[in-house]
Amino acid sequence: MQPFFTTTENSRWMIVDDDEHLLVMIAAAIKDMTGAAVECYGSPKAALAAFRAAAGKYELVITDFEMPGMDGLELCRQLREISPAVEIFLATGSGFFTEEAAHHAGFGALLNKPFAASALRAAVINAGLAKQDKSLAA
Repeated sequence: MQPFFTTTENSRWMIVDDDEHLLVMIAAAIKDMTGAAVECYGSPKAALAAFRAAAGKYELVITDFEMPGMDGLELCRQLREISPAVEIFLATGSGFFTEEAAHHAGFGALLNKPFAASALRAAVINAGLAKQDKSLAA
């Protein structure tokens, strides 16, 4: 199956969620939609360490909000200190965030769990990370 999107040149994406089932589902959705390489982390501290080691290789980070040891807000803050331009999406089921609050906190998009693949697609397009391949969309 060809991807629905063509990605930009740097197409390595990071997903951070303490729910392994969600990590697998989100990674599969991304791989179906794009040609992006996906790295999954069940721990925000492990994700931060990987990002610090090679910040320039990541185009997008999708993070959960509620995780043990560090929440998504703190992870976002620390990622921004390392690489202010990296795109970060907040994926949460907490219901605490509005789109405006998520943007104010430094996130490029809010994905309310459970989110549809179409919501992820729209966020990726709105962030300018991928262009829809019209020949595949037909």
